[in-house]
Amino acid sequence: MGAWMDYFSAADDETAAAQLDVGEVPGAVCGNGIDPAVMIGNLEALLTGRSYDDVRADPRQAALVAQEEDCAVVVTTLTDGLRDALAGADARALRTAAAAWGRTEEFDGDEEEGELADLVESFAALAVDARAAGHHLYCRISM
Repeated sequence: MGAWMDYFSAADDETAAAQLDVGEVPGAVCGNGIDPAVMIGNLEALLTGRSYDDVRADPRQAALVAQEEDCAVVVTTLTDGLRDALAGADARALRTAAAAWGRTEEFDGDEEEGELADLVESFAALAVDARAAGHHLYCRISM
């Protein structure tokens, strides 16, 4: 059984939790196969220069916001450090991070560098809008 990951922004955890019951999250970036804990944690470490362990220690890194009773849909947080790093990076830094991210063991060499660069650029556009609005980033995972 696969999981679908939609990355989105919201003003606060309560607003993000309301995304449990929607069919499609408005304005979301589809990141299927990109888990918000390990893989996004690796991306944040690459973008910020922080260690992976330091990223994982952030209380907002993949923290549970809401879940359906059967856990078929959950919403987790992403860190503001990730949001700010994505929003503040230029195109070259994003491409460099995407290339390094694709070499992490979680990808097993299966991802095309250009596809990951496009995904990271989409995450960055989401982050720019989120930061401008004073929003946080989230991931909605559907089983």
